[in-house]
Amino acid sequence: MLERIFEERDLTIDRVVVEAIDYFRRCLQPDGSIAEDPSVVVFQEWDSVNALKAIAVWRKVLPEDYASVIDAVLGFLSGREKHTGMLSWGATEIGPAEYCTETSSEYISALAILGHNESARRKADFLRSRQLPHGPWEEVHSHIPKAFQMEPSVTGFAICALDRVGIEPVYLDEALEYLTKKQNAEGHFGINWYYYCTHYYLMRPAVAALVDFGNYAAVAKARDFVLARQRPDGSWFSQVDGFHGDPSAPELQTALALSTLAHAGMDATEPPVRRAVEWLLERRRPDGSWFGGRYPYPETESYSSFRATQDVFTTAQVLAAFDYLEQK
Repeated sequence: MLERIFEERDLTIDRVVVEAIDYFRRCLQPDGSIAEDPSVVVFQEWDSVNALKAIAVWRKVLPEDYASVIDAVLGFLSGREKHTGMLSWGATEIGPAEYCTETSSEYISALAILGHNESARRKADFLRSRQLPHGPWEEVHSHIPKAFQMEPSVTGFAICALDRVGIEPVYLDEALEYLTKKQNAEGHFGINWYYYCTHYYLMRPAVAALVDFGNYAAVAKARDFVLARQRPDGSWFSQVDGFHGDPSAPELQTALALSTLAHAGMDATEPPVRRAVEWLLERRRPDGSWFGGRYPYPETESYSSFRATQDVFTTAQVLAAFDYLEQK
């Protein structure tokens, strides 16, 4: 059914994927990072990891010469690893023991998908050891306000990374209980301007983790929340009340919401999913990418270096959503 949606627009999944990943290749920098704007390095590792993971899940449809792109990105990321194997999100001044749990988790997942099992497992073992006894993981990064270091997405990403390499968390029950307690009565897991200013960023990895371990009641509540907030044109958009800054672009929010529905068991035969896929295809740009807007930090001088465009990340999330649906 997903292929049919593409065919109705004289497209194929393979063509859309290859053109999007060609965009990544054009964003490949001499140091091996992937960035739409080489002058902005604050999310250099984060964008590169997400692009690498998108390339990894779709490499079955890519020409053989993409191996050189994969090697270049892997070389860049390996050079940015902390002594623990973890990564920061980009070039910001932090201590040698600090890292971004979310970036590191997605790095582990990308390595595992590419078959770098020894490296992925070694990093996953360290990540596993960093779980807190009451269940969650936290960000170990001084640039993140203390109040924001333990959002549900952090734990969701970590659980999914461990599951990808076949490792169970030390405190599995506590982690799942932590996530279910973070889910509110409406079905979402909160919204935070620091985490893309949308419900769906916090929700997507939390739902994926709960699906992996069979908590279908919580997943159903999350699915219903997402379905109730789809806009008539097929997209999603949310923002934090009172936030003075640009919220994440609808393209990014729609990709994350669509991935949440796919993790929750919905497929392209269902009208809400079909409308979302159609909307994303209509928003595809001539260069194969999707618009991401700017990272939603406040318009203050202290966050001026974080005003980075999000086209690479958004394009990677659209490809991830299509991959989840293709697996149905």
